[in-house]
Amino acid sequence: MKRNDVILLFGVLAAALLLWVFRPGQRTEDGVWVLVRIKGAEYGRYALSEDRTEELPGVLGTNRFVIKDGTVWMEEAVCPDKYCIRQGVISKAGQQIICLPNSIIIEIIGGEETGLDAIVS
Repeated sequence: MKRNDVILLFGVLAAALLLWVFRPGQRTEDGVWVLVRIKGAEYGRYALSEDRTEELPGVLGTNRFVIKDGTVWMEEAVCPDKYCIRQGVISKAGQQIICLPNSIIIEIIGGEETGLDAIVS
């Protein structure tokens, strides 16, 4: 190996190390919120990084959702079909849990959208 080959090799390794350390496109949990709306009006905002369980007074009765380890799910619902519970766990910006009969929407906002729904500008 010549001197220029060694310089090129170290340059490529340094660039790879910098990209790994800074990881462009990775989102942090800072600034990521769980927005809850009841009957279209904002009911509350909760940090996605803070574990909690909240009761939500909907049109039909009280639902309960959980924020834990950076994920959100509807734990209990009074609606007849329980579809909001079956929607499962959400964790990325733009994802929603909707309880239509009880008029409750839970959405993750802030951070960076990922996946098929992300808009690249």
